[in-house]
Amino acid sequence: MPKKSTKSKSKRTTLKQKYKLIKKVKEHHKKKRREENRKKRLGIKPKAPKDPGIPAQWPYKEELMKEIDFEVEKKRALQEAKAEEKKERRMENKKRAREAMEAGLPAPTLEDLRRRADGAAEDFAAKKAAKLDDFSLDDARAAEDNDSSRRAYYKEFVKVVEVSDVIIQVLDARDPLACRSPEVERFVRRTNPDKRVVLLLNKIDLAPKENVQAWLKYFREEMPCVAFKCATGGGGAGAGDKLGARNLPTKGSYGGKDALGGETLLQLLKNYARNKNLKTAITVGIVGFPNVGKSSLINSLKRSRSAAAVGNTPGMTKVSKEIVLDKHVKLIDSPGVVFASSLGENAGVTALRNCVKVERLADPIAPVCEILRRCPKEQLMLMYKIGAFDDVDDFLRAVGKTRGVLKKGGVPDMLAAARVVLNDWNGGGGPPST
Repeated sequence: MPKKSTKSKSKRTTLKQKYKLIKKVKEHHKKKRREENRKKRLGIKPKAPKDPGIPAQWPYKEELMKEIDFEVEKKRALQEAKAEEKKERRMENKKRAREAMEAGLPAPTLEDLRRRADGAAEDFAAKKAAKLDDFSLDDARAAEDNDSSRRAYYKEFVKVVEVSDVIIQVLDARDPLACRSPEVERFVRRTNPDKRVVLLLNKIDLAPKENVQAWLKYFREEMPCVAFKCATGGGGAGAGDKLGARNLPTKGSYGGKDALGGETLLQLLKNYARNKNLKTAITVGIVGFPNVGKSSLINSLKRSRSAAAVGNTPGMTKVSKEIVLDKHVKLIDSPGVVFASSLGENAGVTALRNCVKVERLADPIAPVCEILRRCPKEQLMLMYKIGAFDDVDDFLRAVGKTRGVLKKGGVPDMLAAARVVLNDWNGGGGPPST
């Protein structure tokens, strides 16, 4: 055998060593399987792998631990509520049995209980079958969306209003009147006339500066109104020492990555806290339509990206969540709720608020007609780099050709082009209009 060079970095071994290693690995696996089978016969459960936990150096450990504690507390409260309900039901049954005994009525036999249970099961099965027959798949999806925004989230909204001292109603600066809900203000006054309601114009960087100032003047005639722009950069409001400009800039636009209007909003909330002599901390509920920026507002004030879950899809926030800002202010995030007065409008206006997912819209062309009615034609031509158009069909054909949204044979896909325009509008890439 030739002598191996000392300078060689090769890891080649002899076949004897190779086969010896393979034999040892097989024996190890065989021994391991034999041990597992022995434990299984004896009924010994294998040890679960140990959870390493959250790394201590992870920068978002504190926020994640708070979120886990919140979920655990919520689950525990739900279990306690179920146990309490079960206890009350048992007490009610005992009370009925006692009253029946005192009245001299015969006690129900096992046959009576079985007959009653069979009748209840038949009624439940009939109701379930009727629901499945009445609704198709699309209807079920629409009903699911309606339940999410109108019924399932309404209890969370009521809970937030009841525990809050100040209610911030978030409005989209592109269309504030459409996002403002009179039901919220009436419900707050009916719950407690002493509660404060503050309007907040969000997404001011997506609207012309003159329009924002005009809306502020209009709303401040009725109640306090604050303009705000959420942070779009990395760690919240610029991740710096300043939360944002206390006053809006008098020159230039409202663009940039940092938050604007944060100091003004916090100063207003702390003034309310000082006016309440009974407590030093104030609870602030954030309410509004889906996707108007409630969670982004909390993240900007908290200077964190993980304080509240955010996304361009409506319905990201499922349950109310409490976030402690400082010793004076405590924020509560709430799911977006669509109220009854907003459901009577046409489908085009409702879809522009991004309350429903674009993929589930049955007719995405109707909202595009509303966009063409609101926005100047020249702005749309410049944005999509298309020529002049006469109506919505010409506009969608041109957008389909420009964006490459085509069917077989090179024919523009009108529905897909309409969804592209709606995604641009909802994502802030569309032309500003208020």
